[in-house]
Amino acid sequence: MKRDLLNSIVEATTTPTSLSHDEYELPREVRTVRVNRLKARKAMDSSGKNIKRENTVFGQLQTELRGWSGSALRRGYIAKGHGGQKRAFKVKLVGEGVNDYSGPYREVFTDAIREVHETGTAMTGLLGILDPSPNKDVGVGEDRNLSVFASIDNAVDADAGSNDLNISEDEKIIRSHYSSHLTTKSEKVRDLEDSLTFLGKLVSTAVRHGIPVDLDLPLGTVWKRLCEENVNALESLKEIDVIAYRRLKETNTALGDDVSISTLLAKQQQLFNAFAEGMSSVMPVEIFAIFTGEELRDYFCGNKEIDVELLRKVVEYEGYNEDDAVITYFWETLREMTTEERKLFLQFVWARSRLPLKESDFDAPFKIQKDTKSSSNDALPSASTCFFSLSLPEYDDKKTLRDKLLFAINNVKTMESDYVTNDVEVGEGWRDL
Repeated sequence: MKRDLLNSIVEATTTPTSLSHDEYELPREVRTVRVNRLKARKAMDSSGKNIKRENTVFGQLQTELRGWSGSALRRGYIAKGHGGQKRAFKVKLVGEGVNDYSGPYREVFTDAIREVHETGTAMTGLLGILDPSPNKDVGVGEDRNLSVFASIDNAVDADAGSNDLNISEDEKIIRSHYSSHLTTKSEKVRDLEDSLTFLGKLVSTAVRHGIPVDLDLPLGTVWKRLCEENVNALESLKEIDVIAYRRLKETNTALGDDVSISTLLAKQQQLFNAFAEGMSSVMPVEIFAIFTGEELRDYFCGNKEIDVELLRKVVEYEGYNEDDAVITYFWETLREMTTEERKLFLQFVWARSRLPLKESDFDAPFKIQKDTKSSSNDALPSASTCFFSLSLPEYDDKKTLRDKLLFAINNVKTMESDYVTNDVEVGEGWRDL
């Protein structure tokens, strides 16, 4: 019921789009966004954080969509022949020779979210937008996969993180909820807040269009706060920094729920405000209060585990039968994969890294097609992300299938071309790399 209510409000707040004269063409209101993923991959290998910010998929989207109103991102146009995918814009993948029938659209969201989570050798975020939580950094705590908003020196003034127990309860509430307006911000902090505001817009746009995001953010400092749940500050601290939590419990057990018990929590609150601001321009955040933090997280992020049995419920075969040996090899291989390998597989076939929560949430079936052009065991499987389909050669044994599938999902980083890319476009894709 809650999800149905939110979905109905999302539908009611969708920006209307006039139909094109040609039903297979996108209307002029659906503008084209250009993304150079070749440049993005090169940027991620560079040493400069500014180069990464500007040239990654996330950075390119932020530049391309700068100045777009929330109304433009709330557009949800469905073009004929695009597999039912809602969209706010069309994606042009420079230098890849791919038509956007929905796969490239999903792909840029998945790529951008993956980039903001990537970490370097110093265990800080490569883009300086999200960092691994202290628990993830040192390998302690219950959930060691969480990220937090990136830390910048002097992001919050000294008073925001103080343990001044003489301030009034009203002042504590003001500091907790309006910390972003009570501090003097450096240029670095403003840049970070701009990026987090855009991140909020990006994940909200993705979710409006049925694309769950692989966004591992804490319940206490993000999802519960979006729902306006009462949050215990000590428990929120434990979720992301169990060592600091134990230290505080040992030294002072009378600190209660005061967010100022931790400079880390105070900084997270300030940066959360920027993230929530971005969300509010695309999603009806006022209704989030009907959810619990867990429910809202699941609405945005879908199924954290790639449920093979759920995927099997929505499969359709073309050229194969369910009891064919190669199909048996395929499902056994998928079950034996690690979670990360399954995410790579899902991105390979569907340009997303998370499944919906239940069978009825799938917009299209997963198709496994027999590759009749490649009968050799040397051939690799291929996929069409626009149509959620896998083209699978009839391999002789399970080991061959496993080796070929793992090689494909780990090494194929561009989409299968829809047309022969001309020299000019190829040159543009590789320019300045």
